[in-house]
Amino acid sequence: MSPSFARWSSTALRAATMSEPTLVFSTFTPPIALIETVRRFISRHPVVVVDDGGSDPHEVFPALLDLGATVIRRPTNDGIAAALNAAMTVAYDAGAETVVTFDQDSTPTSDTIDILRDTWERVSTAQPRVSAVVPAEFAQVRQARSDEALAPAHRVIQSGMLIPRAAFESLGPFDESLFIDLVDTDFELRSLSRGLRIIAAPTRIDHELGSPVALAPFPLLPLTITTMVSTPFRYYYRMRNRLILTRRYLRSAPGRMLADLAVDLAYFAVVAASARPRRRMLAVLWRGVADGFRGRGGRAPATVQAAAQQISWSTRTTRRR
Repeated sequence: MSPSFARWSSTALRAATMSEPTLVFSTFTPPIALIETVRRFISRHPVVVVDDGGSDPHEVFPALLDLGATVIRRPTNDGIAAALNAAMTVAYDAGAETVVTFDQDSTPTSDTIDILRDTWERVSTAQPRVSAVVPAEFAQVRQARSDEALAPAHRVIQSGMLIPRAAFESLGPFDESLFIDLVDTDFELRSLSRGLRIIAAPTRIDHELGSPVALAPFPLLPLTITTMVSTPFRYYYRMRNRLILTRRYLRSAPGRMLADLAVDLAYFAVVAASARPRRRMLAVLWRGVADGFRGRGGRAPATVQAAAQQISWSTRTTRRR
């Protein structure tokens, strides 16, 4: 498989070995803090940084090249799945046997990389049917099912995920048609449907998840719902991709699919009630429903993006209408 980027530049990407994972960072207009993150690892690990059609106001990419990282600049924003696939393909083509993927806001430590690597080396012998290793805890999200050694992981997040070359080749790349949300969920469900497991390593990764917002869906009532919210356009992808995955895996994982769908529908109801104007959020969600049932993937339609830009949130402090 060849990566679909228009141009890329790098120093020579040294081949990785089983004990030296290649680190892949996906970015969109990266923060200057990424330079120090890469600096911490570049002496021990090959690093590939892929930017998904963003800009570089802080001149981060020249600094990363000077450090010895490989930098891939994609000319258009095609989603995190396409960006990760391009970077992982470069890493595997250079000889990497394992890759660890990160978002630009993740702050891994050397210990974390070592524990992910050591866990993979253990399970690759003891439990050969393993497709990935993830941290037991990502920010405030627990991914391990138990505290046992080599515990299976569930509802995994791709940042901090160690993926061996064999799994990438046998399972295939991340699903680019999903564009953004639930890309990692699809990889997990695809693994499980083929009898492969994802294992939790005894480590954690810090990540900037944002702050909870006190939503006031009905400002005249005292009801407040404190939860995380995304930028409004993301709810198109979340709704659409949830329906696509439900249809795709309902037969192999019916309990999980129905439970996740119910949780998301309840969350979408809160989001719709708290959006201003509500009709625009309802239009965004409804288009996600329609495209989800059609199985339409890719970038959100321009009409959805335009509608989402006009949406704000009714909160207990602002009470926007």
